[in-house]
Amino acid sequence: MSSHHIVRERQEPALLITDFYSIDEELVGQLLEWSPTIVTDVNSYEAVTSQAYKVDVIFTPVPIDLPQEHVNTVLYDVNYIASALRYLIAEGYKAVNILGSGFDQEILESFVQEIDLVWLHDDKRTIFVQSGFEKWMPAGDHLFIEPAWCDLATSGLNRIGENHFETINDDFFSIRFSAPQFCLLTEKL
Repeated sequence: MSSHHIVRERQEPALLITDFYSIDEELVGQLLEWSPTIVTDVNSYEAVTSQAYKVDVIFTPVPIDLPQEHVNTVLYDVNYIASALRYLIAEGYKAVNILGSGFDQEILESFVQEIDLVWLHDDKRTIFVQSGFEKWMPAGDHLFIEPAWCDLATSGLNRIGENHFETINDDFFSIRFSAPQFCLLTEKL
């Protein structure tokens, strides 16, 4: 007897690419196992397609002709990331993995309430979390919480530095804070 997992359209996070080479190739392969919608800009398009991945949506500031069929081309004026996130939200996506180094934190923060954001960069994973966030991690793993407020309360973590923490046990840890509304939690992949 076999079981089948049915993946509904837009159930899996989209993959928004700004720098294809910002994490290990094996990790990229894991992200692509469920065939997410791949969104990229014209600057990253060639790197993505050179690895034989099919791009679903390409953002470009000027009209272009593409050799790949069935690619939705979207024009944008100012900011690729903001335009792509607005597009994904309008299309009904609930989550997105953003692959690339360097981003404008203010832009991402403006979308946190509308879509779950996971930023993968430099072999790290950064997520926006609210107070009361919990996650299981093995003992000895390191993570960073920014910004480092004086009212940050943690459970299951040892503080190593101003915003640097280590998990105490193979167990859940939690973080609580009163302000601001979100913080960034970064861990190594």
